[in-house]
Amino acid sequence: MNAARSMSIVVAVALAGAVLAGCGSSVDEMIMNPGTKDEIIAKLVADDVAKRDIMTRLASNNDTKKEMAETLLGDVSIKAMALDKLTSDAAQRTEIIKKLLADPASRGEVIAALTGDENGRKELQEMLKKPLPKKDTTKK
Repeated sequence: MNAARSMSIVVAVALAGAVLAGCGSSVDEMIMNPGTKDEIIAKLVADDVAKRDIMTRLASNNDTKKEMAETLLGDVSIKAMALDKLTSDAAQRTEIIKKLLADPASRGEVIAALTGDENGRKELQEMLKKPLPKKDTTKK
């Protein structure tokens, strides 16, 4: 009787283990299934802590950071916001101007914008009347 009882317990435990193992899907299987992947992503994005963790991980790697930037800059509203942020920073503004002036097509657009606007044109004419500032030729 003891042998039969212990055998039935072993069989019951084995069956329970098989049932539990069969019910659980691996993370890889859930991610490969588009339905469950979308559900997982939706739940993660809905959770503020998880969303912050995801953004931190994405921003910690230069490759993913660049990929995110390229994706975000495809959105016109994000481009406008980035442009506003960059041009409001004095250090970045100087670099932007240097890049614009280095490119012949961009330089032409800058000149056209300055000469096409009446106020800009007057200001430009006044600046052109003044002598060029002397370049600092001393080496530092």
